[in-house]
Amino acid sequence: MDYCLAILLGEMGGSAGRRFALFVTIPRQKIFSIGRNLHIYYNKVRLRGGVRPDFSRHFAVRNLHRCERNSRPCDMKRYIWVHLTLLAAIGSTWALVGNPSKQAKTRSITLIFLGDTLTPQLPLALFARLASADAEHYNALHDKMLRTDYAPLIDYLDNYCAERRACDWCRYMLVRAVSEAAIPDTQSNERIALQIFLLERMGFDARAAQQGRRLVMLLPFDGVVYERGYINIAGERFYIFEYGSAPDGYKPIALSDSAPRRALSIEIGAGFDSPPTTPIALPLWSQYVGEEISVPISTARIELMRQYPTTEKAPFHRAEIPAPIRNTLLPLLARHISTMSQLDAAEYLLGLVQHGFEFTSDSDLFGRHKQMTVEESLFYGRNNCKDRTLIYSWLVGELLGLRTVLVDYQVDPRVESVGHVACGVEFSDNVAGTFITHHGARFTICDPSYIDAPVGHPMPRYARYPMRVLEL
Repeated sequence: MDYCLAILLGEMGGSAGRRFALFVTIPRQKIFSIGRNLHIYYNKVRLRGGVRPDFSRHFAVRNLHRCERNSRPCDMKRYIWVHLTLLAAIGSTWALVGNPSKQAKTRSITLIFLGDTLTPQLPLALFARLASADAEHYNALHDKMLRTDYAPLIDYLDNYCAERRACDWCRYMLVRAVSEAAIPDTQSNERIALQIFLLERMGFDARAAQQGRRLVMLLPFDGVVYERGYINIAGERFYIFEYGSAPDGYKPIALSDSAPRRALSIEIGAGFDSPPTTPIALPLWSQYVGEEISVPISTARIELMRQYPTTEKAPFHRAEIPAPIRNTLLPLLARHISTMSQLDAAEYLLGLVQHGFEFTSDSDLFGRHKQMTVEESLFYGRNNCKDRTLIYSWLVGELLGLRTVLVDYQVDPRVESVGHVACGVEFSDNVAGTFITHHGARFTICDPSYIDAPVGHPMPRYARYPMRVLEL
């Protein structure tokens, strides 16, 4: 039950005059505190021998407090001072205590993700502390998170990812960025718990595991991920995501429900559909073609791919080539080869890729083994055999309409410290040179890393090794 409090601010013209009052509705639990303060004030005035305020006439609180009527006249200044003081006290009390129904139930955070400023609203329960990384405490926290109104947050993240055509790895990066913006780095277990919860609510089969005092996240992928530890659960690989590392001792925490969830896709697709921000000059391409060439690059997508997990080559070959790059390079090169034969055009493009980049190893550029997309090779201006094979395969397929495969030399690791790949091209007519047959089709070897080598000439160093074909 609420009470209506009427505060008289002034009175003019005697009993027939006009009265000015302010009406305030106050919840029952707060009115008793106000009434107690009024009673104290009333007694202080009486003990000091002052004129007692006429509460019954000028301050009415239903069912709260009754004061005896005092017929002595009261000075107007005292009336105004009393009522304004009471008004200020009530306003201050209301501001300090607040209205429970209006109290914030979410907290807004701000983060920069791949160049975009995001301001998601997180339910307060998602900031709760985790007393221990064991199953009992983790499940209690997870159940608490489930009882929150998390749907608007998940919708916000899903809509952003849909707008940017984000791949699954990009979604993981987003969730990690949200958790790290919301929770300090001293609370790594809480960060992991939040990441698991958000990915789970986004439909992924994210799971928890305990490693000593640490909570870690387990994620399955629909392809192989290298250079990352994993554990097997029911015959499926779950890769370990954690702050810190340990050689063993990972104990999976059983799921609290059986809702259908999926593994993360290793496919890149569009990656992250961000507009290009940086025009990159291609001096080696310009020198080969005879005219200035620059391409628009998305630095946001470059950062995404810098963090992409180490996996097989095929997803990089299937990745979408950004339209600004296609629209810049393909018409220009098509013009240069428009009068050439199929073989001459293939050799022209082969020479472009052979001379268009500086050579570098993965470890020198990234500190780990990594395949690059076409956009990454253009951005860095240097690459190695697998990256050049990807670019040459793309150009031959787009400009000549020819089918290609990746040729992987099965080297002897006791002799060769690194492997080697080249491109196989299915020409319309048989051409001279080394070739490999795959499913009845003849693919002629074209090596974009063997400088000045024409079509059909493999690198002698690797020619003695057997070749394995990977369809692109």
